[in-house]
Amino acid sequence: MAWKSTALLTLLATCAAAAPTATTGFTYYNLKTPLAAPCDIDTGPDGAIYADTFLSNKIVRVDPKTGVLTEYDIPYTLAPLPVPNFAALSAAQGRIAGSCVVRTGKDGKVYVATGIRNQMARIDPNTKVVEVFNTGDPVQNALGNLQPFNDGWPGETGMWFTMTTAGKLCLFDYVTTKTKCWTVPTPGSGALGVQVASDKAVWITEMLSNKIGRFDPQTETWTEYPLPATAALPTVIRVEYLGKIWFTSLAGNSQVSIDIKTKAIQVFIDDKTSPVALPTENTLDRNGRIWFSTITTNSLNTYTPTTNQFGIIYQPGTVLNVGGTSVLPNGNIGMHYDNGTNSIWFAGLATNFVGKYQL
Repeated sequence: MAWKSTALLTLLATCAAAAPTATTGFTYYNLKTPLAAPCDIDTGPDGAIYADTFLSNKIVRVDPKTGVLTEYDIPYTLAPLPVPNFAALSAAQGRIAGSCVVRTGKDGKVYVATGIRNQMARIDPNTKVVEVFNTGDPVQNALGNLQPFNDGWPGETGMWFTMTTAGKLCLFDYVTTKTKCWTVPTPGSGALGVQVASDKAVWITEMLSNKIGRFDPQTETWTEYPLPATAALPTVIRVEYLGKIWFTSLAGNSQVSIDIKTKAIQVFIDDKTSPVALPTENTLDRNGRIWFSTITTNSLNTYTPTTNQFGIIYQPGTVLNVGGTSVLPNGNIGMHYDNGTNSIWFAGLATNFVGKYQL
């Protein structure tokens, strides 16, 4: 998402002081570290909610039962990279990674892909020990994810993740902690979202080449499917439903599906939000509704495939401008459904909170 790195940083600078107000259904948990910029969210094996931070070296844990928020340091082993714009906003925290991936592995640990550092961090929910691992040779570590947004998905033997700048799909082995990578066929693909589907294949969004890629781990072969213009800038894949993979289209302001068997592609354009809402991450609740985040609109957004209906729930204190985007947007990127609490969790990149909406 280098497309919006400057815009996101400007957003953080202008919105850092904005404080959301609690209202019915919404609960907000403010981070302790200033300008930490929480980004991605997942449920850990201990039932807690975990988030990573874009502008600080922290893993965040929220206990849904007590509401206690705890932050854990990530002990990076690589020297900080000279990125002045990031450093200016995060001087108080020192080193910065631009991390926006947190996923629970099938080994019972929580993993964080660390943005421009291109390392893998993991925290043991029992001991709270945080470890950091390199994800390849020095060139991959230095240049593989300067974008710096990427994504991850738990496999049976390791954590799958993308290197957006390098155009690679990689597997971090839970046991050996070694990483193996495969290059996406299209140069400059901007490999971003990733999901392991029921067909055992690994699906990725190719954000810059406007394709969906399918990787067969058994044969180590690729198939790519071009997307229409209404699905431009495919971003995050987090939903499989009704035999289809569902992902967001950032530029198309749409939810997109591809049938796992027939490979038929359908695009559903959101008619509730602003045309420049910038939908980013999606998640599926127990009732078959797809929820998704939008960067420029302070709302929780839904799409119900069985009725082909979009919905929108504005966060407390939302004020819209003439174009339908929010005045002082929260910069919501991460969105996650937690089945244990039957609630939607989301992160305010600009307003420095983790939010919950009770269903």
